[in-house]
Amino acid sequence: MAINPLEFNERCEFGHYETKPNPKNGNKNNVFIPDFSRWFGYRTQTLNQQFTLLGVNKQHTKMIAIRHDDKVNEQVKVRIKGIVYDVVLISSDDRSARETFDLLTLALPEKP
Repeated sequence: MAINPLEFNERCEFGHYETKPNPKNGNKNNVFIPDFSRWFGYRTQTLNQQFTLLGVNKQHTKMIAIRHDDKVNEQVKVRIKGIVYDVVLISSDDRSARETFDLLTLALPEKP
């Protein structure tokens, strides 16, 4: 699958949650704190990938491609257009080429 970096035309933020008090009433809220941002492009999931994710109860997933970055792992959260996603799977390009890419499968967090 060829990835064209010219298709990386949207920006996403990678970060984490911190618990901070609300200045108005003191209640503690989880707040998304961005650590860094990257350009990305959407990728299309095959039907086989979609059915596999359905088998492990992962629905409403997105697949994006970014340039390879060692800071990206399954613990970081990804915010795209104000919506925060969990990283479900990272498929890294392990070639020793100059331009390598990571495919990230993102899912909405499960509600407790």
